[in-house]
Parts: sequence; C-alpha cells; structure tokens
Amino acid sequence: MTVNTVPRSNQQLLAHLRTLRQNIDLARAALMHYKDDRVDRDKLEPAARRVDALMNMFAASAPDRVQALAWMSEIKASVEEMTNPKAATALRAAGVEIEALLVALKSSGQ
Repeated sequence: MTVNTVPRSNQQLLAHLRTLRQNIDLARAALMHYKDDRVDRDKLEPAARRVDALMNMFAASAPDRVQALAWMSEIKASVEEMTNPKAATALRAAGVEIEALLVALKSSGQ
C-alpha cells in the first residue's frame, strides 16, 4: 500500500489555502440574502475555483510555483475588486491569507 505524503512546506500552504477558501465562502455567504448582491457574489466564484485548483496542486507531489503565483495574483485581484460592505470582514481576512500565501510562495522556492 502506497501512502501519499505531502511535504511540510506544502502542508503549511494548504492550511493557508483552506483558510482562504473558508474566508471566500464566508464572503459569498454574506452576499447570499439579497438579489442585488448576486453580481458581487458571482465575482468571487472564479477566485474560489482558483483556490480549489491551488489546493489540488499543492496536494500533488510537484507543484508549479510559477503557476501558483499567477493564480494567486488572479485571486488577489478578484478579492480586491470586491467593494460590497456586507462581505468586508471576510474579504479583509482573505486579504491577510493572500499576503501570507504570496510571501510563503516567493520564499519557499516550490
């Protein structure tokens, strides 16, 4: 039986990504109750998909650091363009995780 182990540095990145994904989910949930918020909620969907893709990438054995940085830039842009005050708290928390991930990715040499 083969056991798939994830390197420790990837585990730390995965923990940040899980927290980021949770914050994006909280932001989307805050925008769930009003029809007028649907456009803003839908703007966060591509960011959520990119976070999922990053989680899959870092769970694999050979993550692509350049691709990860490109996707993180897309996620950051999506979160920063969101201005709906109903999701502000979750988006600020997401911004903190994004910055932590960018620093970790740039310093890890993955």
